[in-house]
Amino acid sequence: MKIVTATLLALSLTLIGNVSAGPAATQKASVVPGQSLGGIALGPNGLEELKKLGKPYRIDRGMSQTHQVWKWFKPGGRFDTFFVHTVNNGATDAQPSDGVTIDLIRTTATRFKTAAGIAAGSTLEQIRKTFPDAAPVEGMPTILDDVKRGIAFEFSDAPSSQSICIAVMVHTPGQSNLANQQQVAEVLENGNTD
Repeated sequence: MKIVTATLLALSLTLIGNVSAGPAATQKASVVPGQSLGGIALGPNGLEELKKLGKPYRIDRGMSQTHQVWKWFKPGGRFDTFFVHTVNNGATDAQPSDGVTIDLIRTTATRFKTAAGIAAGSTLEQIRKTFPDAAPVEGMPTILDDVKRGIAFEFSDAPSSQSICIAVMVHTPGQSNLANQQQVAEVLENGNTD
């Protein structure tokens, strides 16, 4: 009886965690470099896009910007994250002036894939075949960024050909705005539940 009760409790907590922490809009599992990730688009209509996601698990508000994280719980106490960085449109002269621009989306979930099947969980070798221009970012040796196309990939350590990607990021083409796993962890630890 104790095992059944413990199992039901663990299952209930997992389901509650998934319902309360996962973005509803991310049913689309596509990654479109420089445009969108999981059905959430980059650009100045960020308020409308953020409504699709529901309430974030944690949010860190700064001067004219936010860092927001949604969290999906997985078996074994692990979880995936979905991170969005926004900038107030008034600070960048974007329209509508009272809105926000989404300029970075990052995920650790393996279900979000490019048209060629590249995702968190892909090897550097696989990524290089589709994104040969992805280059190490100065000061962030664990991230390779194809700045021109607007997509970046994070690894646990400086990558070799068989290293596994731990996160995929979509950003505005030509602008290398990135967030690494440490920055996301800081939002999870220090952000508000709003």
